[in-house]
Amino acid sequence: MGTEQSNVEFVKDLYAAFNRGDLPYILERFAPELEGFGVTANGAAKAPWHFEGKTRDDVRRYFEALVGAMEPLRLDVEHCAAAGDYVYATLHQEWKVRKTGKLLPMKNGIHRFKVRGGKVVGWLGLEDTQLTNEALA
Repeated sequence: MGTEQSNVEFVKDLYAAFNRGDLPYILERFAPELEGFGVTANGAAKAPWHFEGKTRDDVRRYFEALVGAMEPLRLDVEHCAAAGDYVYATLHQEWKVRKTGKLLPMKNGIHRFKVRGGKVVGWLGLEDTQLTNEALA
């Protein structure tokens, strides 16, 4: 199996771990120091997990903020493709805002992983940040 296909399987395994609630498994697969990590959210309004990070501790903080604010109902990987060290995944997600009970469907989200040496060394999430902020309001 080529490196790109191995990286795709590696990323799919991370999503499977998320769906079973295994955060320690996910965190161990992130490098201690990252090239970059975060959700692209350039507007003034940000959800608690919309921040940039550089460490595995930032990854932990991201998941704590995300799952602290929203209950995951569904996360389906629709497409996965690799190019070099990068793996791109398109997702369909559904969440329930814990504070309000509002449902937040997130279609066509994109995650970009950079995988090197069997570890995630970079991650970028793209979502409809306006829709997210409206659901949290």
